[in-house]
Amino acid sequence: MKKILALSLAIVFVFGVMSFTAFAETPDRIEITFRVGDSILNINGEPVEVETPYVVDGVTLVPVRVITEAFGAEVEWVNETRQIVITYQNVELILQIDNINVYVNGQQQTLLFQPQLTNGVTMVPLRFISENFGAEVNWDFDTQEITVVKEAFGDALVDIEDVLRRSNMPMAGDSFLGWSIRRTPDMEVFFRSFDGRFNTFTISSNTFVEVDFFDNTENESFAAIQAQEMELARRFTLMGQNVRRTSGGAEFVSTQFRNDFAFVERRMFVLSNNQVVHVGITIDGSVGVSERDEYIAILDTFDFVFNAAETEDLADVVDNMRLFDNRTLGISFRVPAHWRDFSDRNRINWFRFGEIVDDGVYSTGGSIEVVTIQGDDSATRWATETLENSIRFRNPNTHTHSELRNMQVSGRSAVYYQIDRRLGGIDFISRRIFWDYEGHMYDLYITVPTTHVASIQRIVDSIKLEAIDPEVVGIMIREPITDENVVVSSVRNTSLGFTVDIPATWLRLDNNTMFVDTRTNTEVWVERLNHTFTLAEIRDGVTDRARQPEWTIVNQAVATAAAELSSNALRGFKYEMRLSVDGRTIYLIRYIINSGNRSYIITAAITESNYSEANRETIARIVRSFVVN
Repeated sequence: MKKILALSLAIVFVFGVMSFTAFAETPDRIEITFRVGDSILNINGEPVEVETPYVVDGVTLVPVRVITEAFGAEVEWVNETRQIVITYQNVELILQIDNINVYVNGQQQTLLFQPQLTNGVTMVPLRFISENFGAEVNWDFDTQEITVVKEAFGDALVDIEDVLRRSNMPMAGDSFLGWSIRRTPDMEVFFRSFDGRFNTFTISSNTFVEVDFFDNTENESFAAIQAQEMELARRFTLMGQNVRRTSGGAEFVSTQFRNDFAFVERRMFVLSNNQVVHVGITIDGSVGVSERDEYIAILDTFDFVFNAAETEDLADVVDNMRLFDNRTLGISFRVPAHWRDFSDRNRINWFRFGEIVDDGVYSTGGSIEVVTIQGDDSATRWATETLENSIRFRNPNTHTHSELRNMQVSGRSAVYYQIDRRLGGIDFISRRIFWDYEGHMYDLYITVPTTHVASIQRIVDSIKLEAIDPEVVGIMIREPITDENVVVSSVRNTSLGFTVDIPATWLRLDNNTMFVDTRTNTEVWVERLNHTFTLAEIRDGVTDRARQPEWTIVNQAVATAAAELSSNALRGFKYEMRLSVDGRTIYLIRYIINSGNRSYIITAAITESNYSEANRETIARIVRSFVVN
């Protein structure tokens, strides 16, 4: 929950610095014009002869196939039930001849007039179809002409701010996450995360609305969330807190506070799917009470419902796949809609996506890295080195590697290898695909359960490439594959009194007491105790720990050989245990080094998938470099 407070407060009371950037070029425009009673439609200026549109009870009926195919939608006729299934991006409409009911993404709605068959042609209500596809329908009284305008985004990532500005729908929301909120004419999207879980809308330069989804990893209760909100508000001038419900019945705690610069209302929901949702508004402190209440009324329209007929959909989800589009690197592709974005924002050439599981770690996911071709380097060489390294550093008992194979990626020749692995009782398939394009190399790494292997090809088939502008990006160098040729740096910890050599690619954390290799998920940490141990004491401790069902002794404690330590003045012991919790296994290798009247404990944690002789040797090299100052 502290993360929720930190993320929200990061933009609270910060005004005058917002700027808007268009993320997409102006999309192609589809314009259909016609007059009722005229059999000629003009689609982008080209005349098309169709069954004549007509009006019944004030509703304009038009031929379904011409309209939808102009948008690029798919139309299916179900003869047995006389149903029409229309699919366009993330909208599915199911209509039936002579039936006033229609289903929009599975939700039943009512038409103003039922579809009809006229001369064997399916005629449908124009406005309902068009507006559900994000088009605008306008009537010119003077010319008696109807105009349908649709911006054809295709697979491009839409500038959502522009969508809100164009839309005439009264609500905005996310069909995938299932929420909506009333939009105002001047509402614009300032920020929206890739997975749609974090959203900031501006209403004016100094007023904005947030809708954020968080994982309730600590399983905190509604009462706990309420208490934390009060703790936050007390840092400012508290203006009230109460518990309420949305019109749909969702319970939330509302907390209001302010300072000299702004007024804030935060509404917190604790959902049954282990999610915490924050919906809030920050209003310029100079705004009067009556105007402020008008802004707050926007929050009252938020609910966990999504009505496609009246809501502008911010979710870019098609067939349960979400679009990733990076204009700087000229690459786009679709990933499963439930994958999160775990990318390192300090790296512009590496992106990582995955699926959260109960313990906050994911096995299913993917990543892509783009680097500049240097000298005689090639995608095949990169693939070969990566495969050799994977065979060496992965656990041979859980991983089976294929040889390099050929395939196509966006019309380019590519090579890949496959890894079949079994972890936590589940079978997974990983494919690592390499190719080059216009002076750059690409490494796409995808892991899914074996039962979902078809999704790998769906991701690959969606890839689109454009040349990278070197003037914008510069040179991106690929890192060394292994630690063998990596420079090691001598790390000195003066407070604990030791020095140790750590590969430069590893992270240094907790004041140089913890070191992490993010590529193999290997951790090493150092502790100091003001007493020494005997071998008998260590064995007793290991035996006692092994009485717990989740712990298993792999190697009983023994004295270390002189060659395993940096100095003959040191005396040490080592042992190894295996920890299995919730289907996940971690191996712990522990060294206890006695020096004078104190001891140092060096613990290495290696995940089951990376438990190999190569990683064990890396740990051994680190221990051999350990020097007591």
